[in-house]
Amino acid sequence: MFVPLWRFACLLLGATLPWLVGYRVHGREHIPPRGGVLVVCNHVGDIDPPFVGFACHPRPAQYMALAKHFTRLPLALLLFGLGAFPVRTGEPDTRALRYARDQLERGRLVIIFPEGGPLWGAPLGAFQEGAGLLALTPGVTVVPAAITGTERVMRGWRVVGRGPVHVTFGPPVEVPAEGPRRARAAEATERARAAVAALLGDAGAPGA
Repeated sequence: MFVPLWRFACLLLGATLPWLVGYRVHGREHIPPRGGVLVVCNHVGDIDPPFVGFACHPRPAQYMALAKHFTRLPLALLLFGLGAFPVRTGEPDTRALRYARDQLERGRLVIIFPEGGPLWGAPLGAFQEGAGLLALTPGVTVVPAAITGTERVMRGWRVVGRGPVHVTFGPPVEVPAEGPRRARAAEATERARAAVAALLGDAGAPGA
């Protein structure tokens, strides 16, 4: 169900989003055409995941979405169909991390939002360590991404404006190859955050 529904959504929204919300994608050439890819992105609004997912077209994308969105069956089925899987916040969600790692090992593209939740246009926040742990998956390419404008489109279920919405991908992040696993994960997390900050034109300091 996931891939056919995702492709249909891409065709439909690809034809309408540029007109509806000024949707633009930059740097798509940085996404490898095959193999495991971890897209690490900032989080400014509730509708970020599908917007970043559609930007990865033609590759199907799977992405973490807050567990609270899966509590209602119709919405949960739609989210699963579009490639989402639930993640809990507040503590490391080992189940979600295991699932994401499995998908990466299978050569799929997974999107994560390591700030843990939408910041509604606030400066880039600190990244959770799970980003670095997933980045250490053997053979995976880590691609930074930045999204802007979704906080000006919707708040919850309420439409508040028309964007524009831009998604920008950057060159792959080099992941440390030597040293203790925990130290390499922490360094990979910081490198990914710095790459996203650069795409946003941010200073890069946590909480800045």
